[in-house]
Amino acid sequence: MATTCFLCCLIAYWFTISLRHLYQGGKLQQLEWDMATITAGDYTVELDINADNYRQWYNHEFRRPGGDYENKIAPALSLK
Repeated sequence: MATTCFLCCLIAYWFTISLRHLYQGGKLQQLEWDMATITAGDYTVELDINADNYRQWYNHEFRRPGGDYENKIAPALSLK
């Protein structure tokens, strides 16, 4: 009877350890997969610009004397 109880406890212990190992290993694999599939979309933000605000920026900032227009920089790069 003692041997049976000992074997049942040992099997339950091994089962618990194996489940914990699978759970922790799954979390590590999930983190590795997440780090391997990082894209620019994870770090970009879309910002809607009103047409009037764009025209104001274009005329007052981009086209100003000594500005990016005179330095041959594209508006999209300058806006960035």
